[in-house]
Amino acid sequence: MNPSLQARSTPILDRAVSTMAVIGFTGLVIIAFMTVVDVCLRYLGASRIPGLNDVEEVAFAIVIASCFPAGLKKGNAVTVRVLGKILGPKAHSYLDVIGAVFMLLFFSLVAWQFVSFTIDYIAAGRTTSTLEWPVAPVWIIVSLIIMSCVGVQASVLRSALDAAKTGGPIEHETESL
Repeated sequence: MNPSLQARSTPILDRAVSTMAVIGFTGLVIIAFMTVVDVCLRYLGASRIPGLNDVEEVAFAIVIASCFPAGLKKGNAVTVRVLGKILGPKAHSYLDVIGAVFMLLFFSLVAWQFVSFTIDYIAAGRTTSTLEWPVAPVWIIVSLIIMSCVGVQASVLRSALDAAKTGGPIEHETESL
């Protein structure tokens, strides 16, 4: 996505999105380290780390979800720009608006499904298989992160609308098709 379509920079949005991304990356590093330790222990004849699968089950959900807001804010969505290049800059900016609207609709539906899924887990009292930790708190966090994506994408859409209205320069001309 073109840099002018990145979400408007506000200190609060920047900090929140960066914090989520750091949490996600840190969690991924911790999971990788724990997995390496587990494999090494088994290689040396020791038993597995008890409950590692349970920890990974809940941690991966948060790690993966925490990457989405930063990706949306930076405009890292998959796009096809051939039509926009053929039709010219003005049409290109309106196609970017259409893409931002569809991405907003998509994340709204995904957030709705995550909330529904979380409510089901709360009602069922689901737990992890080995340690029997309740999984609902993790899915509440994941749902909140996914709901934050709706806000981030709304900010991206607002930026796309502003760029289309002002007819601002399209800054992605050097990108490949």
